[in-house]
Amino acid sequence: MEYEIFSPVFNMFCLTTAVFLLVTLLRLKSIYIDKASPGEDYRHPTFSQGNRILLNAQRNLINLFEFPIFFYATIGIIVVTNNIDQTFVDLACYFFYFRLAHSIYHIFGNHLILGGLPVRAPLFLGAFLINAYMIIRLCGML
Repeated sequence: MEYEIFSPVFNMFCLTTAVFLLVTLLRLKSIYIDKASPGEDYRHPTFSQGNRILLNAQRNLINLFEFPIFFYATIGIIVVTNNIDQTFVDLACYFFYFRLAHSIYHIFGNHLILGGLPVRAPLFLGAFLINAYMIIRLCGML
């Protein structure tokens, strides 16, 4: 069971890599096929030329380097303190599932409700609450 905790971490790595490759392909398509004139803009992480999916995918890639860092740190602490159990493994898997759903919806949907609240907000909140519970549970075990 001690190595099962790394499966969701590996899955997050794969998700981040997949979004990175999608962004790269969409940027290349925008530059070379759609003939967008990027000028110096292509050097910046948020390439402003391109379709909605490209813009959403770029923002999602940035998100994948922001919030999940707390998840990685939590997993690292769980491993170092040798507090790995099936509950932590399950929670880590659920975190990944929420982040996967969040990424898919963020890139391909990303609609707003209630005057500006993204529909993906409950998916983010689910991942946030799972990570918060993992930290609280870990602190109770120390």
